[in-house]
Amino acid sequence: MERIPCEHSIKIEYSNLTIGDVTSRPQLYAAVEGDLLIIKDNELIFSENGVLLLELAKEFNKWLGNQQEDFEYYSMDYEDAPILFFKEKTGSWSIGGVWFDGEYSEVKTSDIADACRKFITDLLHDLSIKGIDVDFFYID
Repeated sequence: MERIPCEHSIKIEYSNLTIGDVTSRPQLYAAVEGDLLIIKDNELIFSENGVLLLELAKEFNKWLGNQQEDFEYYSMDYEDAPILFFKEKTGSWSIGGVWFDGEYSEVKTSDIADACRKFITDLLHDLSIKGIDVDFFYID
């Protein structure tokens, strides 16, 4: 599929997945960490270590239920906020946050939504492989 020149592709990925000690399900959101990577048009625009990936996936899942609203991610681990945002601007979306060097614009809603869905699917799959029961994710 050919891309319109003013629209940009986006990927939201992670690496170095770690799972801390967990004795209850609520603790899992604070125990699943890794490096968050955001790639726009094959260029790394954001990289941060020690992000609570399952917490972020939960917030992505909430946003996917109502994409008409802007997305803002605040973490229980950091006072700086929002760490990540998606804001609608005249028919496309911009991406940024307090740790970004700037704001990146002209991203299609469907591209952001697809990137969020893939992030969730990949993370739940990887957690499942590591023996974590992820059936609770869509009901919490």
